[in-house]
Amino acid sequence: MVRMIGRRVAIAVPLVFVVSFLVFALTAVSSTDPARAILGEGATPASVAQLRHQLGLDQPALVRYGHWLAQLFHGDLGQSWYGNVPVTTKIAQGLPVTAALVLASIAVTAAVAVPIGLYAGMRPGGRVDRIAGAVTGFLLAMPEFWVALLLVLLLSQKAHLLPGTGTTTITADVWRDIQYLTIPVIAISLPQICALYRQTRASATSVARQGYVRTARAGGISESELLRTRVAKNALVPAVTLLGLQLGRMIGIAAVVESVYGMQGIGSMAVQAALNSDLPTVLGIVLVTAIVVMAANLLADVTCFYLAPKARTT
Repeated sequence: MVRMIGRRVAIAVPLVFVVSFLVFALTAVSSTDPARAILGEGATPASVAQLRHQLGLDQPALVRYGHWLAQLFHGDLGQSWYGNVPVTTKIAQGLPVTAALVLASIAVTAAVAVPIGLYAGMRPGGRVDRIAGAVTGFLLAMPEFWVALLLVLLLSQKAHLLPGTGTTTITADVWRDIQYLTIPVIAISLPQICALYRQTRASATSVARQGYVRTARAGGISESELLRTRVAKNALVPAVTLLGLQLGRMIGIAAVVESVYGMQGIGSMAVQAALNSDLPTVLGIVLVTAIVVMAANLLADVTCFYLAPKARTT
């Protein structure tokens, strides 16, 4: 396992820089002039040229990327072009909101999808399987942004059960944070629950048809014991892998959800930075997000190793 972790880390380090370079290259070929965007359309050519020189935009793209890497090796992600605020400070302000939103969504997704998927997979064609299949098919057909707005209408505007906006900061008041996070978490979790349920159900059905499971069932072992000792571990390997991949998707969805609910996380911050051509902030958020996603996938691999050592990748 140590060698596997070492290989994953060795691959992740250059991959992070490849991702950052691709993002830098895309922004470099953009037709938008960041200096003009910052100063506004009424700025004079002289002031635009001066700001371009101040930001280093008059230098070749590779030179600017090299300067950014040099800063990165010293733990500096640079300064935001709006407000001259350190990028690390902006990320530190938005990261707790996004982390709470995504981690809560991951927990809800796993807590709902995995048990139902295992149960339905052990009893394919049963009542739970049919109901869950119909519900997941319906939910997967609905656009995520529309689900987010519908939840506000039903739970906030009509039923008055929860706030219609998300939290802007994570506070010491846990109950208050839960109330403000509930609707956004549901909006992110619903499509992920459907996907993870289908994967878990398919895996459990496949494992339940194996010969050793049929032999154990014929020997009189109870269904609950059969699920716990024979089916769950092997069936959960694909589910855990998918859950690790879903983390990256949830971070992307969080950018939309945070904008809908007025939350100030790194997702909405990245969208605003991209619209403002704030390259240092975009690069910093992409770098942090890439590291988090790769760490999540590594954790998923380690979990799969412990669940089923024979299923580990080489």
